[in-house]
Amino acid sequence: MNFEYFIIHEDLIEERGLDIGFNLYGMGHLIWLAVIIAGIILWSGYYKKLTAAKQQAARKFFAVAILCSEILKDAILIIGDAPMKGYLPFHLCGLAIFGMLADAFLDYRKITGQMFTFAFMPGACAALLFCNWTEYPFLNFMNIHSFVFHGWIICYVIMIYRNGEVRPDYRGMWKVLGMLGIVAVPIFVLNKIIEENYLFINEASEGSPLVFLWDIFGTRFGEPGYLLSYAALVIIVLHVLFVVYSFTNKKVKYKG
Repeated sequence: MNFEYFIIHEDLIEERGLDIGFNLYGMGHLIWLAVIIAGIILWSGYYKKLTAAKQQAARKFFAVAILCSEILKDAILIIGDAPMKGYLPFHLCGLAIFGMLADAFLDYRKITGQMFTFAFMPGACAALLFCNWTEYPFLNFMNIHSFVFHGWIICYVIMIYRNGEVRPDYRGMWKVLGMLGIVAVPIFVLNKIIEENYLFINEASEGSPLVFLWDIFGTRFGEPGYLLSYAALVIIVLHVLFVVYSFTNKKVKYKG
C-alpha cells in the first residue's frame, strides 16, 4: 500500500501537477458508497433498540466526534501549510457540525430536525454523489475524512428520523429555505472578499448538476442567472424530498 500521498492537500496536488485522483462512480467510489449505506442501515437499526439514555449518549458522541474530526482535519492541513481560507466550515455540511452540536446538547430539535432532513442530509448526499475531492488518491487523509464526514451526517439524520425523533413537514421546509437564504447572503459576500466558493453560490462545483445550470443560465445571464436557477433547483429538490417524506412519515412512529 502506497502512503506517499496520505497527507498531501489539494493545493499541493495542483501545484505539482499530480494526476493521482479517482473517478466518479469508479469502483473505489462505489465501494465507499456501498459501505456507507450498509453502515447507516445497520447502525440506525441498532440505535432504535437502545434505551433513551443510550440514544442521547449516542447523539452526543456523534456531535463530539464530527467536531473532533474537523479539528483534526484542520490541524493536518495547517501542518501541511495549506491555505486555510478554503477549508473553513462554511459549506452546508460544515454548518451541519454546529447543527449536530445544537441538536445533541441543546435540544433545539424543532429547528435542527427540519434543517437536518431538508438541508444537511441532502447536502451530504449530494457531496457523496458528486464528490468535489476527486483529485485525492484513496489512500489520503482528506479523501477518507470526506467520505466518513459526509456519511456521518447522513447516518445521524437517518438514525433520529428512523427512530421517530424528527418529522419533516411542509412548513418546516419553507423555514429551512428561509434560513438558507439568510445564511447565503453573508457567505456570498465573504466569497467575494476571500475569493472562495462556499455553498457553491459564486461558481458551479465541477462534476455536479450545478455545472449544467451555469452552462445554460450562467453563460447567458451571468451570475444572476446562475443564482436564480440555483435557487429554483433547491426549491424543486426540497419539494421532491417533501413528497418522499410524505410517504416515509407514515411508516415511522413519531415520538414528538
